[in-house]
Amino acid sequence: MKPGSSKARIAEAATALISKRGFRETTIGDIEEAAGLTRRAGGFYRHFKSKEEVLVHAIDGMAEEMLATIRLEEIVSLKSPRAELLVIAQSMLRHAEAHRPLRLLLQREGHKLPLLSRAARRANARLAAIDVVPWVEDVLKRSNAKKGNATKHNARELALTIFGPIVLYVISIDRGDPAFGLKDEHFLAAWADHWANWLARGARD
Repeated sequence: MKPGSSKARIAEAATALISKRGFRETTIGDIEEAAGLTRRAGGFYRHFKSKEEVLVHAIDGMAEEMLATIRLEEIVSLKSPRAELLVIAQSMLRHAEAHRPLRLLLQREGHKLPLLSRAARRANARLAAIDVVPWVEDVLKRSNAKKGNATKHNARELALTIFGPIVLYVISIDRGDPAFGLKDEHFLAAWADHWANWLARGARD
């Protein structure tokens, strides 16, 4: 989807309006007008069948952007678990901030919109399968190889354990109350130090 295209403007307008007003309260005409199209002239339906479909499209775009930002081969080239953790987490925070309206919409109304919920689960699964879990597998192998240990942890479960706090921290920011009033850099430093130290011990624990 090209930036500035009618389709992109519709997706951006729909996300902003529905996040602010609510799904049911926002009409197709409202979205067309906000996107710079003639109200009720059919511009919306040339690209999307429904409001829910345009939001699914926005979620898919958000996922593609995240996948382009977090590239496994670039991250592991740093050869430092702490630096790699920080790159991944900082990317997650920047991405969350850039897409906060859509994230808030998902938190507030996702349970009422099944297509939206499925799209969000699909996006999370893709990120985990393509970048996050493979990174955990790679860093476990590197860490245990240094200590001569066998890798005994489930990478998928460990990925959730490692990055779950980042997700919870992002949600606290979404709600306007960062956990314990922490600043990003302080939270990320403590989090990265903990997991880098754990990995440095050969992931024995």
